[in-house]
Amino acid sequence: MIKFIACDLDDSLLDRSGKISPENKAAIKLVREKGIGLTIATGRMFQSAAAFARELGLDEEQPLICYNGALVQRLSGETLYHEPLPTAVACKLAEHARANDWVINAYLNDELYVQRWDEHAARYATTASVDVKVVPNLAEFMRKGEMEPAKLLVTTPPEEVSERIVQIRTLAGDFVQIAQSREDMIEITRSGVHKGKALLRLVESMGLDMSEVMAIGDSSNDLTMLEMAGLGIAMGNAGPEIKNAADYVTLSNGDHGVAYALNKYVLGKS
Repeated sequence: MIKFIACDLDDSLLDRSGKISPENKAAIKLVREKGIGLTIATGRMFQSAAAFARELGLDEEQPLICYNGALVQRLSGETLYHEPLPTAVACKLAEHARANDWVINAYLNDELYVQRWDEHAARYATTASVDVKVVPNLAEFMRKGEMEPAKLLVTTPPEEVSERIVQIRTLAGDFVQIAQSREDMIEITRSGVHKGKALLRLVESMGLDMSEVMAIGDSSNDLTMLEMAGLGIAMGNAGPEIKNAADYVTLSNGDHGVAYALNKYVLGKS
């Protein structure tokens, strides 16, 4: 029996315009009325994810999984779990990005920092509805403040993703976990940090077992939680690797796939 649900945001719960559809909201309301817990599990910042959680009417005590699992924090602001990148590793990657003219985001104390303002920063700020702080030399800034980012994100032309991942691995070795939320985004967290691990910690803290959990997602950063949950649901718009790892495939995010999955596998509606 499903007692808890973890759902990804982008390209899963959110439709193609970045909104939660009325159909998804209605299904989530019915699930919560049955006493089944639900949280958001996302690569996004806490402040960005919190806005959607409040739109769904989630309780202030509800923990959210953010930064691909690097941060678990209640809507009230209480941090339950935080495992950021070590300063030295983050600085090495930021220096490499600056030397090679890569677009890189650093997430420090739930604020977004970039090395220059450009169309990528503008688009991200608009999509996530967050402010952006420009720091010309991120490595110097983080080193001086001994700051540890929850995540680094490298925006990359899709055809260069594989090569850049090789470079990141060469620089950081086993100190980092690498995932993709979209074809042009390389997301970097501390080694061993991922949505599945964060979800497991959260579920165990509630006295539940992962066999009682449903996880819904579409991208490689959702893979661990889909594999670890008792019921893994891939979105219809997910890639082959994600669909193959899931127990079931629902409709796409443009067709209210989250609502379809909740209705079929939790609420018992056809």
